[in-house]
Amino acid sequence: MNTGFHGVREADVSPGEAVAVLGMGPVGLCAVQAARHAGAERVIAVDSVPERLEMARAFGASPIHLLEEDPRAAVKAATEGRGVDACIEAVGSEQALDLAIRLTRKAGAISVIGVHGQRCQVHMGLLWNKGQTLRAGVANVIGQVDEVLDLIAAGALDPAPIVTHHMALEQAPEAYAAYDRHEALKVVLRPDA
Repeated sequence: MNTGFHGVREADVSPGEAVAVLGMGPVGLCAVQAARHAGAERVIAVDSVPERLEMARAFGASPIHLLEEDPRAAVKAATEGRGVDACIEAVGSEQALDLAIRLTRKAGAISVIGVHGQRCQVHMGLLWNKGQTLRAGVANVIGQVDEVLDLIAAGALDPAPIVTHHMALEQAPEAYAAYDRHEALKVVLRPDA
């Protein structure tokens, strides 16, 4: 939950804004909740896994299937052609970062919380011409852990639905395989099982 919360905070999401979250893995789903908590009027969730999109819908987002719909057209329609005020890139790919730049309005904010492990090329001219703010990096989970835990305790944020499996620690390889096959979102491993 901390990383999704961090992404929303880094994008400086304000009440009434339109926000897109790219990638509905556990971090993206947490970002959807955090954006709604920050007061975003509209949260658009983009992914290609139907079950993840349905969970995003349950959290109050408008789901967009990446492969079956055109996210750019959907965002234009939802924002009267303006683009989203903020975009949270929770994928960690060159394509997702490019899409974030294209979905975000002029002078909007992009927060990259997806892990980019390789060199990435972006259209800097587009980013520059649109005057966008781009922030990226590891989440400051220690600096905000108390605030996030307080929000969870108060019921304002709820990571529980994201935990889809409980498995014994010895089943860790199968847990990772289930995640890779998109059969599990977040797995809690129990050392005493």
